[in-house]
Amino acid sequence: MLQYNNWSIEQGEWLPMQESELEQQLTFSNDYLCQTAHFEEHYSGERRLCTYIKGVETPILNISAISVRLHDERLDLNEWKVEQFSRCLHKNEAVLERDFIATSPCGNTLHVTAVRRLSAGHKERMQIVYRIQSINYTGPITILSLLRGGEDADKWYTLINHVGDNLCWQCAQLPISNLQVCCAMNYGLTKNGVAVDKRPIKVEKQDVIGFSITQSIKEGDVVELTKNVVVQDSLHHHKDLLIDNTISCLTNW
Repeated sequence: MLQYNNWSIEQGEWLPMQESELEQQLTFSNDYLCQTAHFEEHYSGERRLCTYIKGVETPILNISAISVRLHDERLDLNEWKVEQFSRCLHKNEAVLERDFIATSPCGNTLHVTAVRRLSAGHKERMQIVYRIQSINYTGPITILSLLRGGEDADKWYTLINHVGDNLCWQCAQLPISNLQVCCAMNYGLTKNGVAVDKRPIKVEKQDVIGFSITQSIKEGDVVELTKNVVVQDSLHHHKDLLIDNTISCLTNW
């Protein structure tokens, strides 16, 4: 099931019935942010959606979320046929890599590579590089880069959301302790190595914020999303400066 090496843990096949157990074994951290190995893309099967910060036992919102849509189909490993799946947790770098080929019920096939990195030097930062190559699909592809509620998200009270042109952020509070957490995100998108400068559609709902952008692709085309996230909390930062400090950390990446 899993192969344990000195500096890595590797999974070489798709095992959906054991996914919940695998995620617990593939938990990784940089001593501030801690995540179970849940997927970036939407997954309708059984899974845990947990992101923790140091000193807090209640999971914060899902800072890893990415959604991929083709016409009226959404990439979902629980519904699509998954082949050549591999996942590797690099224990010395706090890096999780996944690679797979997925075919939708309509026969559209994508090759996806996702690399999630927790920063060791700046522990409040996380970066995801999410690469999609069309194997046989021609048409529009929509990629949503999101911050969204996860497991136990209802225990957090949203104080304020903001979705700007280049970044978004959310500040939430845990009522039982008055602890506040601020999450900020920006992103970049390329198509075949060229930056996409199309203005995104803003996504702003009660428990989901972010950006949506659509591109036309054909067989062989590659789109790549780079998602940067900063998480700060009032245990380690002054509450009155929490939002400003989080945004500053993101914009000075």
